[in-house]
Amino acid sequence: MTHHSLITDEARAMIGKEMQPVTGEVYVKEIRRFCYAVGDLNPLYLDEDYACKSQHGGIVAPPMFFDISTVQEFPQEHLKEDGLPMATIRPPLKVTRNMAGGNEVEFFKPMRPGDKITLVSKIANIYEKDGRSGRLVFTVYEHKYTNQDGDLVAIARQTGISR
Repeated sequence: MTHHSLITDEARAMIGKEMQPVTGEVYVKEIRRFCYAVGDLNPLYLDEDYACKSQHGGIVAPPMFFDISTVQEFPQEHLKEDGLPMATIRPPLKVTRNMAGGNEVEFFKPMRPGDKITLVSKIANIYEKDGRSGRLVFTVYEHKYTNQDGDLVAIARQTGISR
């Protein structure tokens, strides 16, 4: 049986194109808030004296903090119907339902208070597969986080599934 692709030419053209970089600063106060919110009370993240005696020589952020480091606030009028910012990369597909399909993260260097973290995102791949209820489109997003020295901090890959 012949399938018509659910991936538009416009969506295919988005593969590999980087979005505008977003930069944020790492603050001790935000590290603390994050730690208390997720229940990670590791003294490496919260106790300056303890952290200074560690291999890091000072407080570092928990690994999953990378995702918080570049969060931007958007006014209501800059949000789409689904609650995502209008600036969010979402390829135009011939489908309407979306769900999360998984995350994978590689960590390279800890973040420290005062670091300026820059996020560059792109669509790494878009492909189709047959599912039980029909064709599915998989969109793989890649997010690279670097610090002010250009050192790679983390790479996060997220897969979205659409049908």
